[in-house]
Amino acid sequence: MLERLLVLVAALGGMLLYDGIALRNKITKREKKVYIGLLVVSLYLSADYAYNQDWLDMYDVVEPVLGGLAEQIDTFLKVQW
Repeated sequence: MLERLLVLVAALGGMLLYDGIALRNKITKREKKVYIGLLVVSLYLSADYAYNQDWLDMYDVVEPVLGGLAEQIDTFLKVQW
């Protein structure tokens, strides 16, 4: 777990440091809200990765919505030999 935390701190810390320097006073309030929203999602998924828990992932959200359609496309594209 310590190894995973070290990887996350390096990746997210580097990203936040660069973005803090490069984007300071250059983005609008709307862009800041979008950035913070994406940051919250990335922190949630990072915590899921670091603690190695079976929390709700992107697949768990998308599969009920698009799962049936994906199966229909798959059966449509299957080739009979």
